[in-house]
Amino acid sequence: MILLLLHLLFLARPVAADQAGTVRGMYGVSGADLNRTIAMLRPAGVTHVFAPPDQAIITRLKREGFRVFLTLNVFGGTAAWERFPDAVPITAAGTPVPARFGGVCPTHFTWREERLALAAAWLWQFGAGIDGLWLDFARYPGRWESSRPEIPDTCFCPRCLALFQVEKGVRMPDGLKTAAAAAWIHDHAEAQWLRWKKEQITSFVRDVRAVIDKARPGERCRLGVFLVPWTKGERQGAVTFRLAQDAAQIGRYVDVVSPMAYHRMVDRPAAWTGEIAAYFADMNGGPVWPIVQADAATAADFSRVVAAVAAAGAPGLLVYSQAGMQEGMWPALAGFRARANLLPNPGFAVPAGGDRPVLPSWHQGSGGLVRDTKFLLRAGTAAGSGAIGIAAGLDRQGAWRAALPACAPGRSYAFSGDFFRDDLQRGGYPAVAIWGREYLLNTHRLAGRFQRLRVTAECPAGPGEGDRTFAFLNSVAGSTFWLRDPELVEAAAGPQEKAVPADTSFFPLGAYGATLATLPQIKEIGLNSAVLPLTAAATAACIDHDLHCLLAVPRDPEQLLLALPPVTDSLDRGRFAFYVNDEPEIHSFPRWQARDIARVLADRHPGTATAMAVVRPQNIGDYAGSARYFMLDQYPVPHMPLTWLSDSMDQAAAVVGRNRLQAVVQAFGGREWSDAGWPRLPTFAEMNCLAFLAVIHGSRGLYFYTFPSITADRRGREDFRRVVARLGRIMPWLEQENRPGLAAVEMLSVNRVDPQGRPAVHCAVKERGAERMLLCVNTIPTYTRAAVTVPGGRNALWEEVYDQGLSMAVGSSLQLDFQPLEVKVLQRSAR
Repeated sequence: MILLLLHLLFLARPVAADQAGTVRGMYGVSGADLNRTIAMLRPAGVTHVFAPPDQAIITRLKREGFRVFLTLNVFGGTAAWERFPDAVPITAAGTPVPARFGGVCPTHFTWREERLALAAAWLWQFGAGIDGLWLDFARYPGRWESSRPEIPDTCFCPRCLALFQVEKGVRMPDGLKTAAAAAWIHDHAEAQWLRWKKEQITSFVRDVRAVIDKARPGERCRLGVFLVPWTKGERQGAVTFRLAQDAAQIGRYVDVVSPMAYHRMVDRPAAWTGEIAAYFADMNGGPVWPIVQADAATAADFSRVVAAVAAAGAPGLLVYSQAGMQEGMWPALAGFRARANLLPNPGFAVPAGGDRPVLPSWHQGSGGLVRDTKFLLRAGTAAGSGAIGIAAGLDRQGAWRAALPACAPGRSYAFSGDFFRDDLQRGGYPAVAIWGREYLLNTHRLAGRFQRLRVTAECPAGPGEGDRTFAFLNSVAGSTFWLRDPELVEAAAGPQEKAVPADTSFFPLGAYGATLATLPQIKEIGLNSAVLPLTAAATAACIDHDLHCLLAVPRDPEQLLLALPPVTDSLDRGRFAFYVNDEPEIHSFPRWQARDIARVLADRHPGTATAMAVVRPQNIGDYAGSARYFMLDQYPVPHMPLTWLSDSMDQAAAVVGRNRLQAVVQAFGGREWSDAGWPRLPTFAEMNCLAFLAVIHGSRGLYFYTFPSITADRRGREDFRRVVARLGRIMPWLEQENRPGLAAVEMLSVNRVDPQGRPAVHCAVKERGAERMLLCVNTIPTYTRAAVTVPGGRNALWEEVYDQGLSMAVGSSLQLDFQPLEVKVLQRSAR
């Protein structure tokens, strides 16, 4: 069964178009003065041209070595209106769409059939003379090519209304006129309407794919599509709700997507073109050849556009159009280069012939004798990329290796690849080694399908450091991992994360697992927040109980846009934050989708905080622009050191800063959690230590996971209440930012280091005006002593907040004795 599944998965992965080289394409190549045109295209390295469906022109361009593509206008223009009056789209107001928008109703059967027939005719007529088709205006009507776009709400013609009801099983009231029918749909069946509209567009793309596969079976004839360059999260989701162009769906049927990044038309800077290229590449996973604007651009501006698209990693660049190319633009186009994959033979192609397939450029083993490890290979073909696998044995020789070129010392490189495992029961993770440094891929948490994983690797800085190899590793005996489509490229310089000031007006102290029924208990126990779903009932209940709730939103921008309107009034009346994701990195949650969710919320509710939980901080950079706060949720009890949480916070802080960190404190365990590795609840000392350790390392909020688990047990409930009470007692201090570098720790006892070899006692200082508070935690489960130096206040008295004990500084140094996992909170005394 697993072999069958793998076979189907491999078949589903097409070879990247023009994988081996850079694509430079030119739109608008015509038959006028073709000799002069070719003389301009060749020095610029143009490889692909979009030409009219003319045999003579196509033949000449093919003879000159170009790849030739035709463009099929799908639902654009007004040419169909005279022949088919019922093809005019109808707006939600019940009026025909104005001629300035153009467009053909996508459900017009005859028009669809004629378009498909035209595509088939071209394929038969021109045969191998054309290398593929690109679809244009595969959408509903609208004028997006402006800084002030106009997108009418269509189509509500009688045919569309009838088909919608039949195909989606929606029953509308009888006798509604067009405007009333449109209003009823938006009020009662918006989600079904959205899905249905998108199906009208995607199904046509799928049908063209079928036409190509029938006309050119086994041949390399590409299908591409020109896309509106909008994200799903902007403009109230208009690209899908109004235009019904879902690039993620369409991408399943095309070989290449080409967002129309016409920056001058839409009044955007040149850098925006690179952002659009990266967005659609992330969404589709396949080749993206953006089409950029030469018309109305200067040569310098065009050069910046080319550089932005190249930096985004696009393997191809198309230009609109030849007529707009100025003399100074050609060198910039010639300078465009696809980002080189440093890994050899990434499709795992194998030469034909021979008794056993031999994989070029890749070698097996780690230098020792291979005894029981098995090396697996599914060879790549022209129809799809292959994969390599390792069934690890006890010999610890599970490695596929390939040579790497020299790298630039200190420079960052981005590795990504699709990894497969059949289950999670055996535990363990694959790893990769890049230039001598090993990276454990502990985000590989999806089983039964390929999961795209990413690593940022740095080239060794010193001469002779590392080695010039890449290795795919499996040291988990009894497990099998596969790798497909690996890529190692020089990392593009991303935007610098801006420093974010701390919000000192509120420090959330909340819990997961809340229900409307338990909100009174949550309030009574001293919490000020709870994680609840985004519903009208939840928002109303939070307002009633004066709780600053963290509302879990749908993890899809379209579903989010549908969910927000019913709760908008209550959101405006209360204090809320949005919980936008839960450990996205171990699910390889699409980065584009996370950013779209953030954009929707920023547009609809500007200034409202957003948060997501993260368990693997090394991947936090993938989602840095998708939330305000990152909630580190390491659960160490009983098998891991408690400093796993604080170490993860330090790692995350290096990427996003400490003012964007919150922490999730383990408050669960027991019989129902035993199989997952948490056989008991944390003790009071452990929960207390974790909570204050997070504060000491900069947390701007604490949530406990989970309220039902910790309160189901009497001891757990009492311990939890004590921890919350201790935090609540110093709430005004928790709201203050830590003062970095003010507390220096010197260990005085034999038991002196945490699991990382650092001082076992961690401390931080907070200030409120002239007052100071010192927070310290013993991170090890044994007694210890430390000298803690806080500048200023020589020989001052410090009062323990919770037991009112006094300590005197000798000079500026306090000597403090700690019980196992003890927390000390001291305030400089006024006595």
